[in-house]
Amino acid sequence: MDHQLVVMFHLLCAVLFVGAVAMEVLILEPVRKLIGDELFQQVEFYLFRRIRRTYPFAVIPLYITGFYMYFGYIESFGGFAAFIDTRFGMMLTVKMSLALGLLTIFATSPFVFMQHRSRSAGGHLKHFLIVTGGPEDFRIDRFEAVHYLAMGLGIGIVVLAKLMFML
Repeated sequence: MDHQLVVMFHLLCAVLFVGAVAMEVLILEPVRKLIGDELFQQVEFYLFRRIRRTYPFAVIPLYITGFYMYFGYIESFGGFAAFIDTRFGMMLTVKMSLALGLLTIFATSPFVFMQHRSRSAGGHLKHFLIVTGGPEDFRIDRFEAVHYLAMGLGIGIVVLAKLMFML
């Protein structure tokens, strides 16, 4: 596949993912102060369920294309040692590390934000994929810290992505 098409698809997925995190921090958090915690908990729960059902369609291709490009660069430099010795390789590796941190936040979010009662393996998988429970189970006390961390990682990734090609 043409490298520029992979890059374009990767960027479109990144805009969806990082843009949603930015919307949560810049739009929803200030609204929370206006509508109160009880209503915010309901709004955020239903938004969270929707995100968990739809965002894998952006997140999975984002990471597949990212890994595809990363390992393609390693191969073109003649191996990891030669790649990491370059400024570009070091910055891209740091960017990938930040991206893996962001992926960890996304993947663990059902367990971070939602109280989970099931003890079975199938219950854990169902909770991970569709988020079980109701609005009363949503943990809004963790909203700010996790979303600000995710937004910081997203901004770091975007800045590094641009700096890699400038320096």
